[in-house]
Amino acid sequence: MSENSVYHDYDVPQNLEFKTIDIVRMGGLKCSCLLDAKYLDGLFEAPNRIIQVAVELSFSVASNEILVQGRVNGKREVQCARCLKMTTQDFEEEFLETYSNKQEIIDIMYVVRQTLALSEEIRFLCKPDCKGLCPMCGQDLNVAPCHCEPENLSPFAALKGKFK
Repeated sequence: MSENSVYHDYDVPQNLEFKTIDIVRMGGLKCSCLLDAKYLDGLFEAPNRIIQVAVELSFSVASNEILVQGRVNGKREVQCARCLKMTTQDFEEEFLETYSNKQEIIDIMYVVRQTLALSEEIRFLCKPDCKGLCPMCGQDLNVAPCHCEPENLSPFAALKGKFK
């Protein structure tokens, strides 16, 4: 049994491909393991990346199906959309899948990757009240205010004064 896996006498595969016959023979399975982040490389666009992942699984066997309940949690390193600083963010997602007990392999890694991809936020913030960067000088407004005069960013600013 590997060091980071938990189950009585079942070695949890690192690629999370389980043999259906083993799960049916045991009448179900509950297990958890830490995943190597390399299995999730390329899931998020750079510079965002997953740095730690744990998976908890529960397989329940019925007459023709296997129900898999899973929880994926860990940490990801993400770039703030406003100030561009890198920050660490916790995540936790759950999934529920049904598989035929006639198939040879149950690929849970596919479901884990799919679950994490669907949970990705459109934009990450280092904190809810992040002030971001000054659009004029690039100063991080969370650290110190800048002394730039704000420009009128209205698309109609060029028309000002043309009509009197």
